[in-house]
Amino acid sequence: AVEFQLKEVFDKGETLLAKVSGNFLEQPGKDNVFFYRGTVRIPVVYAVARINDEFYIYALLTGKDEGNYSVALENIRYMKGAEISEEDIVRNFIITGETADFSVNPGFLITSEDFSLELQNLQESRITVKITVSEKLEATDSLDLKSGETKKINFKLNTQESFLEEIKLSSENINYSVPVFIFSTVTTEEKKDEGFEFQPGIVSVSMATDSDAKRIIYLVNTGKETIENIIFSVSGILEPYVILSPETINDLEENSTEKLEIFLISDTEVAVIEGKITAHTENFSTSVTLVLNFIKDYIPAEGEDKEVIVTTCGQLEGIICSQEEECSEESVFVRDGVCCLAQCQEVKESSTGKIMGWLIITAIILALFWFFKKRYFGVKRKTGF
Repeated sequence: AVEFQLKEVFDKGETLLAKVSGNFLEQPGKDNVFFYRGTVRIPVVYAVARINDEFYIYALLTGKDEGNYSVALENIRYMKGAEISEEDIVRNFIITGETADFSVNPGFLITSEDFSLELQNLQESRITVKITVSEKLEATDSLDLKSGETKKINFKLNTQESFLEEIKLSSENINYSVPVFIFSTVTTEEKKDEGFEFQPGIVSVSMATDSDAKRIIYLVNTGKETIENIIFSVSGILEPYVILSPETINDLEENSTEKLEIFLISDTEVAVIEGKITAHTENFSTSVTLVLNFIKDYIPAEGEDKEVIVTTCGQLEGIICSQEEECSEESVFVRDGVCCLAQCQEVKESSTGKIMGWLIITAIILALFWFFKKRYFGVKRKTGF
C-alpha cells in the first residue's frame, strides 16, 4: 500500500518533514494534503513536491500549541494490494509543550544552482547547529545562532551531475534530514551507440505548473548504412507529460538527421521528473535524458514559451555557411542558425541572372540618353530675324 514516513512527536516550532511513496493512480498534490487538530481542520504553512517517484511534505509548526494533530491525504486513488482504494491516508502526531532548538525553512529544495537553507534559533540561549553533507556539496561544518537569530547556510555545488542529497542538521536536542534534489542543466554528449545517437544527450526544461511547451532535438545516423524501422519510447514516469512526433522513423539514411519534436504538458504541482526518451531498432538503441522541472509561477525567458530548438550545429558536427555560400545538401534548423551537414560552396550566379542584370543596366543607359537628348538637343534656338 502507501508508505507514509512521519515522526510521531514534534516540539513547538519544529519543521515537519514527511515522505510518501506508493502506487498512486491519481498523483497527490498540495490540494490533497490537509492538517487537523483533533477533528478540526487548521491552517498550516506547508509545501508538497514530487521528486522521482516519491512525494515530500514539509510544514512549519510555528505558533501551534501542544496537542494531538494529524496530516491527511484525501481525495486520491491508489493501489492497496491488488485493489483500488480511495480511503483517506491519515497519520497522527503530537506537538509537545517543549520548544524545538531550531527550525529550518524550506524543508526540502529542488534546484540546479548553489542554494541556501534558513535556520532560526527558537531557544532563549545560544545554540550550535552541525551541518553534514556529502562531497558533492560544500558548506560550513557548523553554525552558531544567538537566541531568536535567523541565519542562512549557503551550499555550493561541487559537481554538475543530477543527484538527491540528504542534508543533516543537528543540535543538542534535534536532528533534521533535509532532502535536496539537484538537477543538472549542463548538456553533455552521451557515448555513441552503434549507428545513431541523440543530439543533445541531455535536455532540461523548466516550465510553469499547468502549462505546455515544445522542444526539438535530432536523431543522427553516425553509421555507414541506412537504419530502418526506428521506434521511439519514453520512460513510464514521463508518459503523463510527454508526446513525441514522429513516433517512428522508417528510414534514416547514412550521415543524415531526423527532427524529433517533444510536446510537454506540466503537472499542476511543483515537481522534478527525470526519465529517458529512447530510440529502438531490432539491434540498436540510444537514449536522451529528459529532466522536467515544474515550478510555480515560473516565467520563461523571452522566446522560450513557444518552440525551442535545443540542438546546436556543433553538436551535429555541421557547418553554418556564410552569406556567399550555400549547402551542397539539405540543411537543418538548429539553435544557432541553419546547419549544413555536408559542405558549404560558393553561390554560383545563374546565366538567367546575368542576362537580367545586363538588361537592367542597358535600360538605365537608354533612359539617361533619352533624358539628356530631350533637355539639350530638343530645345529650338530663338533668332533676331
